[in-house]
Amino acid sequence: MTNPNNHTHTDYPNDQTLNSLRNEIESLKFQIKKKEDRIASLDALLNSVMENHNAEVRAYEDLKDKLEGVIEKLRNRVSHSDILDSLESKSRNQLW
Repeated sequence: MTNPNNHTHTDYPNDQTLNSLRNEIESLKFQIKKKEDRIASLDALLNSVMENHNAEVRAYEDLKDKLEGVIEKLRNRVSHSDILDSLESKSRNQLW
């Protein structure tokens, strides 16, 4: 006795549609993963750039403060050697 064919005429196109949808879903998941990886990479790069920028801003502000102090001392006719000594001691204190 033979088994009756339980598959209808539409089963094969439905299987193709399901496989196509599964493939599309996997493709979209892969694309999302790539974009998430790219976002993470760009985020890390942005953080690095911002850290460097902030360090440069702090260095600029430190130099600006020192320069303003030197200008004020020059206006008050402080000797150059005293100004240099003051700058050297500030530099040493910043290292600690």
